[in-house]
Amino acid sequence: MRRTGYWRIRLAVLTAIFTAGSLVPAAALEIDIDDPDVFGPGEAWVVPVAISPGDGGPWVERLQEKLEEAGFRPGTHDGRFGQATLGAVYAFQKVHDLERDGVFRKGHWALLDSTIELPSQADAPDRVEVDLAKQVLFLVEDQRVKAVLPISSGNGATYRNASGNSVRARTPEGHYAFYKRVDGWRISYLGGLYRPYYFRGGYAIHGSTSVPPFPASHGCVRVELADMDYLTTELELGMPIFVYGRSINRDDLLPPAAESPVEEPPVRRTPPARLIESVASPAIF
Repeated sequence: MRRTGYWRIRLAVLTAIFTAGSLVPAAALEIDIDDPDVFGPGEAWVVPVAISPGDGGPWVERLQEKLEEAGFRPGTHDGRFGQATLGAVYAFQKVHDLERDGVFRKGHWALLDSTIELPSQADAPDRVEVDLAKQVLFLVEDQRVKAVLPISSGNGATYRNASGNSVRARTPEGHYAFYKRVDGWRISYLGGLYRPYYFRGGYAIHGSTSVPPFPASHGCVRVELADMDYLTTELELGMPIFVYGRSINRDDLLPPAAESPVEEPPVRRTPPARLIESVASPAIF
């Protein structure tokens, strides 16, 4: 009986202690609810060494949120490392010159806080830039990078075109403008092009079911299907597109936007008599 009474008293004391503790105001505990090490995701609040395709949970959701804030497109913030998140991680790795293996590592979190900026502005404030070296597409709006998408461009291999001629799979570089689009799938002799936006001849940016982190196309610029759905809400016919990174450098293709010169009053000069004559009677060849 004495031992039973002892445990009853001990239980009552412990219950009183826990009850009193629950009445302590949260502010008195001095816990920062914004501190990810306290209320953040992950088991035991420890940042995982790596997050890989197929993983799931709060840390994946946090990664999706940070990727989107940085300008990438990881898809729905559902805590599942699927295809959309993989594409965003690929784009992140390409931009920061990391290994393109689709694995997000612990030491990369700080890079997500950096702003993606292009080396210089251009005369066209709204444009598309395709960097063939990095294998990414920059969607630029009002001189700022709005989105960074992973791409797969021409792989340089030889193949037979529709005429049966042997041609090289290269993505054309230069300054172009979108001139034609197809809403839906277009099936060609080389395969399917999802919602293509053409910028030169048969070359287009289009959605594909195969967008590896390296050049693999016949010359078009492949993007993920979901990314192409997004682009169709942003692109317009006539919008400029700049393609560079192989044989053309960006600085050579997109010189910095020139400052508006200060206008000076025109100076009137009397041209020589023979110049006036040549203007009045132009030669025809």
